[in-house]
Formats: sequence, structure tokens, C-alpha cells
Amino acid sequence: MKMGDNRGQNTAQLTLAEILSQPSLGLHLVTSDTSVLARPVTGAHSFEISRPTRWSSAHWIALTTGLRLKGRPEEQRELVAELHQAGITALGFALDINFRAVPVALMEAAEEYGLPVFTVPFATGFAEIIAFVNQALLSPNVNALRRFVSVQDYLLDALLSQDAVRSLIHRLAPLIPADVALLDTSGELVASSDALSEAVGAEIVARLGSELTSSGRGGTPPKTSGKRTEHPYQPQLSTLTQLIEFSTSAGPALAIAVVSPTQAPLWLALVKTLDSPSEPGFNLSLPLIRSAGHILSIALETRSDKKAEHRATQRALIAELCGIKPAKGLAPRGSRSTLEHLYELGIDFSRPVYVACASATRDLAMGAHVYLDDRLDNLGDPGAPVIWDIHSEHAVVITQCDPAALETLLLDTFGGSHFSFGVSAPVSSVGNFPECYREACAALVEVMRFSHNSADQSRASQITPRVLHFSNCSMVTWLIAQADEKLLLEKQTERQGQLAFEKTSVITVRAYLESNLDINRGAATLGIHPNSMRYRLNKVRESHGIDLENFSELVDLYLALRVSPPI
Repeated sequence: MKMGDNRGQNTAQLTLAEILSQPSLGLHLVTSDTSVLARPVTGAHSFEISRPTRWSSAHWIALTTGLRLKGRPEEQRELVAELHQAGITALGFALDINFRAVPVALMEAAEEYGLPVFTVPFATGFAEIIAFVNQALLSPNVNALRRFVSVQDYLLDALLSQDAVRSLIHRLAPLIPADVALLDTSGELVASSDALSEAVGAEIVARLGSELTSSGRGGTPPKTSGKRTEHPYQPQLSTLTQLIEFSTSAGPALAIAVVSPTQAPLWLALVKTLDSPSEPGFNLSLPLIRSAGHILSIALETRSDKKAEHRATQRALIAELCGIKPAKGLAPRGSRSTLEHLYELGIDFSRPVYVACASATRDLAMGAHVYLDDRLDNLGDPGAPVIWDIHSEHAVVITQCDPAALETLLLDTFGGSHFSFGVSAPVSSVGNFPECYREACAALVEVMRFSHNSADQSRASQITPRVLHFSNCSMVTWLIAQADEKLLLEKQTERQGQLAFEKTSVITVRAYLESNLDINRGAATLGIHPNSMRYRLNKVRESHGIDLENFSELVDLYLALRVSPPI
């Protein structure tokens, strides 16, 4: 059985590697040179006669059981030489019929001439191999479909990776071949192939935005404001399933919106760079980018579900450890279950463990959780375990690292200039977390007071900017943090009741005290005239008999009106 040479008809070239990779055939390459796997195959034929190349063509596969070769090493060598001279792609040798293994003389000659030899198991008939080759060559579309399904399986395997999105991007790039970029709706790169240059990435953003604007299929190009963009590439509903073609200086490009039910759409873009080799793979770009888009949607949804589950675990654990509020589903503090949760998140007390409270600057306070989610997602490995949650507009952080690296870790992880930090003493045990949380909150109150009070800048400059350890807090802060929270609140309420201060008086006196008894600064804090400030303070002095120049009374007022750490 044989067939004509199909080299002129087959645009999607069949290779030796594709034949050997079919599990159902069970073929196995026994010669050492693996570079031969790229050899083309244009036919297959079995023979048991002398001079078999009379009935075959170049780039064919020759198949034999070795019937005429038994006990004839010279003929074995001559056969290999003949096949090599005729341009035969490979020799398939059947086992367990006339030979239990490929003859030594034949193997030596094959290695010498560089002729690939593969074994054919007893259960596989030559007809199966020939039929497979014929089908692939006679139906290029079937071969292309087989390749496409194989590629899809390869991309789907990325879902099993730790970071499925980045893994899929890195797998997709060499298959096209092309540079690949994944963009969010603000035009920023979420992930990209390793070969993507900064210049090409910037051009993708600009050209894709221009295409969307001119075609009316998306929002206006983004206006850059710092590192973030103001106007998103928000795709219209009609764009979500459409491929967008555009050009870059690096080569032609395709893009498609990647939709996930749990988050905003992203853009997947492929750029066929001019210096990349011309391979059939890019011809599969149209169906392949759609397939990759669907797989990315699954990856995004899966990542979002895992992220939500991870956040819920952290939220419950921090609440349980720090005593912020009752947490359902966790055992009491100090139990083995709580320790197991900590170990799972990387907190094993092999290094010092700290509790920190972070307060965002005013422009980030309302969206702190969104900012932190985005930042920590893109940060990668911070070098130490970090778990956190937002409570009462503050980020509560538990981390484990060496003392010298603590401040750098907090500033780098949470975006230094945006946050102020109060840090506890090292946690001594699981049951010590509530006390350490209170210490961190107390330190945060003090460091924020430094940040907003210019009179305290001289002291604040002696401390690491925006990071204050509880051990460096003032005596007042230390005493308040050590007191029982409920008893302190009861005492403050009782003393305020004795003073019979109305709300305006409380605000006025507190501003006066926190401005270091400076009437002008206190008035500026309240947004009133200094004379109005003096009037209010005189009213407090006259109505309540308080001497605002007496040190002991000032201390009493300060402690009574001092805002407790946010618990």
C-alpha cells in the first residue's frame, strides 16, 4: 500500500514528531539524535523486499519487520545506506515478529548516517501507521484541527499553575509566535510575554486605544495621571466577542476583550513582531486568540474565587486573633485550629511576628481595600508572609520578618507615602495578639498626630517617616494602651460627664490641647477665627471653673478627652 507525494498539496506540513507523539500508535524513537523530529513526512510504505526505495519517495517513512535481515548484518547496513541516500525520513522497525530488538548492525549504521529509527510494538499494525499518515496528508484541515486541539490542551494545562493568568500568557506567546500583552481597562499591562519590550507595550496601549476610539467600540484613549490612567478602555457590549485588528511598528496585532463575571473585562493583544520567524502558527491566531480569551476568562474567575476565599480566611483569622469582633467558623484563640491557619499562611513564629495598623492618606482612605488588593496582586512575593484586613478604615496587618526588615517590608508592600504605620512589640504567643493589636493602634494614633501636627515635626523627624513602634511612643500613649479598654472608656465618660462639656466645648478643648496650647493653630484646625477660639476657651473657663494654665488640670483634660485607639 502506498500513496503519491503530497508535498505540493499539504500546506500544514506533517512531521515525524507528530507521528511519534500519537499515544495510540505506541512508537518510540531509539536513535539518539532528537533534532530529526522536525523532518517532514509525505508518505508511508511497508516493505520486505530488496531495494525498497524503488517503491517509495523522499520524505517517506519506511516500515519493516526485518524478515530478510535476520542473521545478515551487512544487508542491514546496506539497507540503512540506501534509505539515507534516497532521502527517507525514518525507518520503522517492528518488534516481536522477527526480532525482539533492533539489530545492532542496523543501529550502528543508523547512528552513522543520521537516519532516525523508531520501534513499532507488536500490537500496532503497519496499516494503522499508514492510515494515520494518509489521513493527515489527504486532509490538511484534519491535521490543523488536531494541532489546534493539542494547542488548546496545552493552554488549558495553564489553569493548574499557581498563577494561571501569567502561565497562560507565557505559553501562548511561542505558539503564535508573537508578543502577548494583557491589559486592564485603564490601559495598564497586567501580564505580558517575556519578550515584550516596554516600547512595544506602550504602543499597544496607544494603538489599541486609538482603534477603539475611532471605531466607536470602546472608551476614549486614557489620559495619564501619574502611574494610573483616568479614562478606561471600557469595551462596549458589542465589542466583547469581536476581534480588533490594528497595526504597530513591530508588526500586525490582534486584540479581544476577555470577560469575567466577577471583574472588569481585560484586553488580550497579540503582536506579530517583524523579526519573529514566519511559521504556520500565526495562521491559527484568529481561532487561537478566541480560545485563549475563553480560557483566560475561566482563569480570572477561578483566581477571583480563590482570592475571595483567601480574603475571607484572613479576615476571620485577624478578627479572631486580635479580638476585633466575633469570628464564625474559627476555634477560640490559642487552639490548634488557629495555629494551623497561621501556619498555612506562613506565620510559624520562626522569626518575630508583629501586628501593625496602617491608615491611608485622605485620598486613599475610602478605597484603601481596592488599592491594597491591586498592589499586593501585582507585588509578587514580598519576601515575608503578610496577612491583612480593613477594619474601621484602617488596615490591620500581621507579618513575620526580621526586625531590621520590618519597616522596609511595610513601606514597600503597602506603598510607603500613602500610609502611616503603628507597630506593636513582637508577639510572644497566640494569646498575645489582642494586646499587640492595641499597641499597634495606639502607636498609629500617635504617628498620625505627628503627621498632622507641624509643631511635632521635630520629634517626628527623629522617627522613621510614617512608621512608629510602640516602644517609641510617649508615656501617655503607653499608659493608655496598657489600661483596660472598657475601664478606660468608663473613666473617660465619667470624667467628661463631671465636666458637663457640651459637644462644642469638647471639640474646642481637644483642638487646643492637640495644637500644643497654640490658639492660632487650634483655630486653624477648627476653621474659625482666633478670637472665636479665645471666646470659646474663656467660656469653658468661666462655665466649668477650669484653669487652662494649670498643668495638672491640662493633663486631666488631655486624658479625659484623648481619643482611644480604634478597636
